[in-house]
Amino acid sequence: MSTVHSTHGVAMRLNEADLIDERLAELMVNGYTILDSGMPDAALVDLRARLDSVYSAQCVEMDGEDVLRSMHDTDVARCVVAYDAAFLQLATNNNLMQLARRLFGSDFILMQQNGILNRPDRDNYQAKWHRDLSYQHWVSTKPLAINALFCVDEFTNDNGATFVLPATHHVEAFPTNAFVSKFELQLTAPAGSYLILDAMLFHRAGINRSASVRRAVNHLIGLPFMAQQIDIPRAIASAQKIDVVDETTRKYLGYRWSPAADAVEWRRRRLPK
Repeated sequence: MSTVHSTHGVAMRLNEADLIDERLAELMVNGYTILDSGMPDAALVDLRARLDSVYSAQCVEMDGEDVLRSMHDTDVARCVVAYDAAFLQLATNNNLMQLARRLFGSDFILMQQNGILNRPDRDNYQAKWHRDLSYQHWVSTKPLAINALFCVDEFTNDNGATFVLPATHHVEAFPTNAFVSKFELQLTAPAGSYLILDAMLFHRAGINRSASVRRAVNHLIGLPFMAQQIDIPRAIASAQKIDVVDETTRKYLGYRWSPAADAVEWRRRRLPK
């Protein structure tokens, strides 16, 4: 049981009803937390093979990995939900959706879902400090988006677990070199967990010094006034791999929020079901 801390002059406190509330408190104050998915080990073994397969297919689509290397896009499998229904289950995990609903309310959108392969024998472009809302130097009083980095493999110090700069989602500018050296923190996490970051938190991948690939799937989830990196509904329709019928899931994937072609379509979307 946690200690009850007395206060003076405090009129507002964060909720603490359950584990999701505790994770939200860590996320809102520190800018990061770790959330268990509840996924069994057997499913993780299957996901590793599926992610490798999607990346191989995307290399073929671009006429070889050298083309991806020329644009600094090697070892990234983009919009994986359009290639395999298993990644839709990953994006709609119950624990992840509970956290997102409490953080954002009823309306939020999957802006990206990219697989990441951190190999021990290659340079990693993600090892540079960045925000996932890139090039933005301002802060908001409420979260606009989160990264939900699913650990397909265990994140360890040796295999390049993610580094964060705690609380930098509260400050517009990137901090000083001395600050980074003093306060950077590497986050180890078990396979099957989500590393959740405020999307304005500065972070970077570590260098993989192990003998094995470290796989992850990153979800960028945010408020629906922001655009998706890839038009996910269109990508799903083009691939014809899955059929999304649940209305809540369709809204989350962007079907509800894509621009209407004209006034008639805009109104028809709002007709009672």
